[in-house]
Amino acid sequence: MKVQSHAGKHGTLDAAKEVFSRKVFPPESVIFRQGDSADHAYMIMRGEVDIVATNVRGKQVRLLTMSKGQVFGDMALMVKGPRSASAITKTECELMLVKASQLEKKLQDTDPLMRLWVETLAERIVATTARVE
Repeated sequence: MKVQSHAGKHGTLDAAKEVFSRKVFPPESVIFRQGDSADHAYMIMRGEVDIVATNVRGKQVRLLTMSKGQVFGDMALMVKGPRSASAITKTECELMLVKASQLEKKLQDTDPLMRLWVETLAERIVATTARVE
């Protein structure tokens, strides 16, 4: 999911730096594991993160690599369920942590139809990830 606003992606990143806490992770750090409970989403300020899922055969499959300005870890918060995949840093990363309560407040302020749409999409993505071969 790309972060965008009328001010542009980097304007949004700069504004967000003032609100949320940040943390630096070395390469190959496990940020969270598939099946973990969720209390944060993450925005990449610098670096790359691999999103990896374990399929039904027990094999790890890289779903995608995310980079600066992208958000991950939000699906579990939206569906209020366990992590559907693992997040592992590919390079040294500076991540901004978004608490579940902060995301929930933003979603509550959203139009009810848009909130339902976002939550439905999140549920579909989680269900699709569970079927990765």
